[in-house]
Formats: sequence, C-alpha cells, structure tokens
Amino acid sequence: MSLLAIIGLFLSGQKEHAVRYRLPQTDSILAKKKSNKEAIDQYISKYTKSVIILVKVPGKENLVPVKNENWPDEVEYTYNIYKNPAGKIIFIAQIPFSESGDWDIEYKHYFDEQGLTFAFSKEESVFDENVKGGVVREILLNYYDETFKNIRQINRLTDKDYKAIKKRKNGYDFREYKYSIFKNLSSCLNGYWIRHLN
Repeated sequence: MSLLAIIGLFLSGQKEHAVRYRLPQTDSILAKKKSNKEAIDQYISKYTKSVIILVKVPGKENLVPVKNENWPDEVEYTYNIYKNPAGKIIFIAQIPFSESGDWDIEYKHYFDEQGLTFAFSKEESVFDENVKGGVVREILLNYYDETFKNIRQINRLTDKDYKAIKKRKNGYDFREYKYSIFKNLSSCLNGYWIRHLN
C-alpha cells in the first residue's frame, strides 16, 4: 500500500472519529433546546392570564397595550409576551391580523436566560375543504445554538389535529409574508418596536 493511500486511510479515520464525537454533543445541545421549548410552551399554556398583549394600530408608531379585553377597533399585529417568574422575557409571538379570518399566522421567538434566541417557530393555518377538518397548517421550527447557528430545522404540513399531510406546500393558499428571525431578545424588541413593558 502506498504512503498516499495510508495517509488517506488515516485522514478518513480522523474524520469518522471527529464526526462520531461531534454528533452526540450536537444531539445533547438539541435535546436541551427541545426541552427548554417544551417547558416554555407548558408555562404559556398554564399561565395564559399572565400574557402581556400589545397591538400595532394603523397610523400609530407606538404599540398599544390591551388590558381587560379592551381591544382597539383596528389592529395590524398582535404581540403576545411572556416573562418567567424572575421577570425575564422568555417568549414573544407576533401575530398578523387576518381581516378575512380564513388564515392565521404566528411567528414565535423563544429566549434563554441570556436573552438569546434558541428556537423560532412559524405556524400558518389556512382553510382547505379537501383536507380532513378543513384546515392545513404549515409549520417551520428552527433550533439555534449560542452563536445563532441553526442546528435543526423542521418543516411539515399537517391537518388541524397536527397529523402529517403528504401533499406539497404550493398546493395550498399560504401567504408568503416576509418575516424576521431575530438572534436575541434585544434585536427582537427593537425589530417589533416594543419599548416599555410593565
């Protein structure tokens, strides 16, 4: 066997070795991110009344707080914000207003203790009479490491009960709105013009 072939075998073995030891670390990081997201989702479902609601009203730059279900007559976007018991913001959802009511979109940012975005979810629902239950959901879910590198992306189509649909996305009337994924809480607050929270 030539020296070149031996070096090639050694290098390929080094690559396998590096991959073998890198993957469990990535899997461990991803498992922690998934667990953190699940904990925040459970917190939100348990403490629905602790949500801070702000809305973007046409013609106004500053967001308007919604208290005691007193909604303005016109709304462009709704922002749902949750803080943890220590008072840190852990979740912000931006929800465009659907005047027709035949679609729904939510852009959700999840933040860790340092205010870094560790997960982002876009969920859009549209009506379609050809699907069981009459609703199709497009779900995009990203998980990020501490450097905001995407470590896992999940794309799927489901029915209203979150059961997978095997048709193509372009077969449905999804909106193609532009949206932003912010790398941390500070840039998210600035991007959404969220200034003062009680």
